[in-house]
Amino acid sequence: MPRSLSRFAFFVFAFSADVVQAAVPCFAPSGDWITGGDLAAVVPALAALPPTLKVGYAPVPGLERVFHPDELRRLALANGLPDPKLTANVCSAWPLALLTSEKLVGAMQKALAGREPQIELLARNLAPAPAGEVVFPLAGLSGYSENAVIWKGYVIYAGTRRFETWASVLVRVKEIHLKAQGAIHVGDRLAPGQWRAETYAGPPSRDEILSDGAKVEGLVARRDFVDGAPLLTGYFEIPKAVERGDTVVVLAGAGAARIEAPGLALNAGRCGDVIGIRNPSSNRTFRARISAVGLVEVLPGTSAGLAGNDANGNPL
Repeated sequence: MPRSLSRFAFFVFAFSADVVQAAVPCFAPSGDWITGGDLAAVVPALAALPPTLKVGYAPVPGLERVFHPDELRRLALANGLPDPKLTANVCSAWPLALLTSEKLVGAMQKALAGREPQIELLARNLAPAPAGEVVFPLAGLSGYSENAVIWKGYVIYAGTRRFETWASVLVRVKEIHLKAQGAIHVGDRLAPGQWRAETYAGPPSRDEILSDGAKVEGLVARRDFVDGAPLLTGYFEIPKAVERGDTVVVLAGAGAARIEAPGLALNAGRCGDVIGIRNPSSNRTFRARISAVGLVEVLPGTSAGLAGNDANGNPL
């Protein structure tokens, strides 16, 4: 065989060997980091590496993290292992797959649960994604329209990492909207007869609208609403159980003893909030938790100085 032809044949053989080597599948990282346990699972000569040893960051989806023989040799020697005498590269990459229409629409329906959503998928990101939970938050909607909108979402993988994706969709919902029955003014507490329920069918609204008439009575309006206006959730609040300056009933106890005394609220709050209270007799201040309208309980271990000490010497 002529010398030039033999050189060509050697080149083809070497190139073919490289192609075969490159075709060896990469192993999937186990998380944010490639660990000693990951390498030990694919390289027997590194089986004694500490499983939790952080070897390097996992690559982003679509890229590979390649470990060359010299790098693996240094890693082995640094951890007290014999020379693995490796000759081939080892790589790590996330397995990727195209997100199915069922997964995309299912994630969107989850975001609109309880609102009878109708979703038509028109187009989508065709980039393969790593395996994980598909999420389409309502905040990812580019608009609220009868026409097609872009809905941005992501895939959660490796614990907290996110792989961004998107889809073009037509979205409609069918739900109950509460609307003002007559004018509602700032500071009004909603009472029966001040709202009416109507069935809405159309694109989801940008603002959340009250929908359950059984849960709105007593809510306090933070803005005015004209007759027929949707009652926006963000402009109502749960009324405070105690206002600043209110005289409240203070419950205090230590062991079997339990007393009631008046106190002056230094802060406003709702049930469950901890606020400051002043003892009007001693002018002493302490902290107490609101348990009902006009009623607070002294925090355990707190001395309120309401009635001296109990029989065991504990302050009340």
